[in-house]
Amino acid sequence: MLEINIYRKLTSSNSNEFRLNLDFKCENGITVLFGPSGAGKTLTLDCIAGLETPDSGSISVNGTAYFDSGQNINIPPQKRKVGYLFQDYALFPHLTVYENIVFGLRSKDASEGVDEMLGFLEIRGLKTRYPAQLSGGQAQRVALARALVTRPKILLLDEPFSSLDFIVRSRLRRDLKKLRELIKIPVILVTHNPVEAYSMADTIVVFRHGGVGQIGTPEEVFTKPNSIEVARLVGMSNIFKGKITAIKGDDVIIQGYQEITAQNPGVKIGEEVTWCIRPDNVMVLRENKPVREAVAENLVTGHITEIVPKGASYLLFMGGKLPLEIEIPSHAFERLGLEIGKTIRVSLKKPAVHIIRE
Repeated sequence: MLEINIYRKLTSSNSNEFRLNLDFKCENGITVLFGPSGAGKTLTLDCIAGLETPDSGSISVNGTAYFDSGQNINIPPQKRKVGYLFQDYALFPHLTVYENIVFGLRSKDASEGVDEMLGFLEIRGLKTRYPAQLSGGQAQRVALARALVTRPKILLLDEPFSSLDFIVRSRLRRDLKKLRELIKIPVILVTHNPVEAYSMADTIVVFRHGGVGQIGTPEEVFTKPNSIEVARLVGMSNIFKGKITAIKGDDVIIQGYQEITAQNPGVKIGEEVTWCIRPDNVMVLRENKPVREAVAENLVTGHITEIVPKGASYLLFMGGKLPLEIEIPSHAFERLGLEIGKTIRVSLKKPAVHIIRE
């Protein structure tokens, strides 16, 4: 388990200040630090690794204090047993793959552990190559092997997939999730890619301006953001204002551009709220088909103003009384015969409508 409670202030040459103020815990498994560039994610990794020293607070891994300003503890980086995979991999160009991997081992006789790691990461045949002879995916596997071969207590990954192509990136994501089951240590992964955050994380920590905006499972963070800023970060682009006008059992009625029914999170009549729905949760209904009861709530009509192909899906922009962004699978897009200017009817299913109370 990683427990971190730190404060760090940085001042740039033009006197701009940045404050990192964190307090969170994460279990073994993959914790993703997610947020925009400049939010403090990499600085957090550097503080855990000992490359940056917080002004105050504490950092501990599985009960071992790495830093504690109150007790005057600050273990040097080389003694923290941290595996750190840097964004640029930081391989030594003059060393072979094997020499890069064993570089951090105190005993060069630990070849059994090295060979095991080479086998798992499928790079055994690269032992005599130099970094310049490796592809991006191969270089990343070598850097990961070097980070793991010392049997670290925690693994830090800074944007590990950012420079890789789609196929290699997908493969390495799967490998890392399998690796998590083997190493049984906290894995802290930094990304600003929402797809990566959702697919990789056991827990997501959303960073906002050097602090924690929200912590939760991917499902919680992506479908129930606790602020408008987090909603925008996770792609909840349909965000609207409204007022609670009625409460009906477990549901509430929101009046805004049009009347919307949502599940009641504990609001009161007359309360001003923000409500939102993910583009992929907006359902486009077929023409001239009876509306099933399951999708008969929150029906909205509009016309398509723009279509953006995304490969496996299409992003539609719908104009009208309630302007919406809609993400629809390619097969459904083709079946419905959608085109710019076409009038469509959509359903905003009640469980997918989320009310934000900041």
